[in-house]
Amino acid sequence: MKGENEVINAILNRRSIRNYRDEEVPDEEIKKLINAGIHAPSALALQPWSFVVIKDRTLMNKVSDYAKPIVIESLKKAKTGGMTKKYLEMVGEEGFSIFYNAPHLLLILGRNDLLYSDIDCSLCAENIMLAGASLGIGTCWIGSAKTAENSPELMAELKIPDGCHIVAPIIFGYRAEEPETPVKNPPEIVWLK
Repeated sequence: MKGENEVINAILNRRSIRNYRDEEVPDEEIKKLINAGIHAPSALALQPWSFVVIKDRTLMNKVSDYAKPIVIESLKKAKTGGMTKKYLEMVGEEGFSIFYNAPHLLLILGRNDLLYSDIDCSLCAENIMLAGASLGIGTCWIGSAKTAENSPELMAELKIPDGCHIVAPIIFGYRAEEPETPVKNPPEIVWLK
């Protein structure tokens, strides 16, 4: 079935992109991504998500500058091997942005009053990232951007409404790289018959 292969290909070929061309994604394409996101399943069909699209790089840099010392402190406390050590070195570099100089940041917000809001918004985020892969738009979930929740000033600048929190901060733009497929460990599967 053709559609099935397209979905499988998008899943297998999606990568976290950390290098972007300096080119804006048109609003119509951004709306396509969000439309794909809102077609995710949600508990009791409550659709607990809302979105903030940030094109203001000055604001993105402000969030990055706020997050970096928090990330550095957190990584220093963690085991510093492999990727953790590499990321700690990158974050400490002068001029490093946690957003990898992507042109856009999409915040997927979840409602505080719904039990499964984070799960539903994560499903929405995956739809958006897969839609991006199928449209030639690179994406990367930047978890450290959630630290902005600790700053009332940043939350106000980001226009996060009361009663909502940041679930999925996703950078996106046109790719300037094609990363190799990482090795996937075989899953542990228990078959019950």
